[in-house]
Amino acid sequence: MIFSCIICNNVSFEIICKNCQKEFLKPEIKFKDNIVSFYEYEEISFLIKYKYEKFGSSVFKILAKNSLKLFVKEFKEKAFVIPIDDKIDKGFSHTAILVKSMKTKYLTPLFFTLHSTNNFQYAGKNLEERLKNPRNFKYIGPKNIDVILVDDITTTGLTLQEAKEVLQHNKVNVLFSVVLAR
Repeated sequence: MIFSCIICNNVSFEIICKNCQKEFLKPEIKFKDNIVSFYEYEEISFLIKYKYEKFGSSVFKILAKNSLKLFVKEFKEKAFVIPIDDKIDKGFSHTAILVKSMKTKYLTPLFFTLHSTNNFQYAGKNLEERLKNPRNFKYIGPKNIDVILVDDITTTGLTLQEAKEVLQHNKVNVLFSVVLAR
């Protein structure tokens, strides 16, 4: 299939051409507050928003390939990887795509185990609104395991914190969290 690159509009065999991937999607791995991130939100916010579009799965596969997949090559501990709220919307789950890219002989994805029971739309909401509407996560996976928690972005940190608390309550040890952007 031939596309027009969504960054530079040049003809490409991928939705983001190889040149733009090299130039704009070079990750800078940062570790802060037990969270690994690869990009500043402002750098890739327009790409993250493709999670609301039907062809967003292609964008997230490229983002994952250029960041998370590279990161886990060096990871040599056995653990499970859990996506936050990997419900399927628009035909895909952006967090499931990120987690799938992290599968190695050491890391095993655990899909459909951690979901929000609150249907509140958090995108663009301020801290006060987020605090009034906790996600109320439900975990249905195995206990007594080590995990890496994965989401697309972190802004206030509330989602990751709430997810971590629910996992700890269910005897799951969160080693750290991974997000595309802060």
